[in-house]
Amino acid sequence: LKKTYQVYDEPRLLIAGTTTFFVILIFFLHPVHHKDTAWIALIGAFITIAFTNPHDVQDALRNHVEWDTLLFFAGLFVLVEVCAAMGLLTAIGSALASVIKSQPEEDQLTLAITLILWVSAITSAFLDNIPYTATMIPVVKILADELPDTLPVKTLAWALSFGACLGGNGTLLGASANIVTAGLSTSKGFGISFL
Repeated sequence: LKKTYQVYDEPRLLIAGTTTFFVILIFFLHPVHHKDTAWIALIGAFITIAFTNPHDVQDALRNHVEWDTLLFFAGLFVLVEVCAAMGLLTAIGSALASVIKSQPEEDQLTLAITLILWVSAITSAFLDNIPYTATMIPVVKILADELPDTLPVKTLAWALSFGACLGGNGTLLGASANIVTAGLSTSKGFGISFL
């Protein structure tokens, strides 16, 4: 590996690795300090840029940052938050709860798992699966709170996770990795379509 992937600038690698280590450490300490992880990541990125390329910051920001991808994610997170603010996710949760409650008690868990999995898969194919999952967690909690005897929250959380991961493979918008790959591919001259 050392011959194939040679390190050309060890001091910069040490600075970037140390910064990354401390950023991840501070992420894990979130329950202690309660600071927003986005700010921690931004501070770590700026420290890395400032100490590894102090004279080329403009070049690094202009030519080495995928601005198209970052702006797309910003718009996507805004879209998901707007859907949540409009009550779309609450409506989905209420509809799921009413359908599940109408079934006999012995069938409620099977139906809940199936519905959450497939609704998550279909929805997260068109909305990015990370913000979708983050906004659907309250829906899962609502379902578990309304039917605590028949719907364990762990089982519903796993159904949400599996459904969102499955849906993320459905379209280009479904997962963050798809969007990053499409952006890099387009910048190299190979376009990728929506489906």
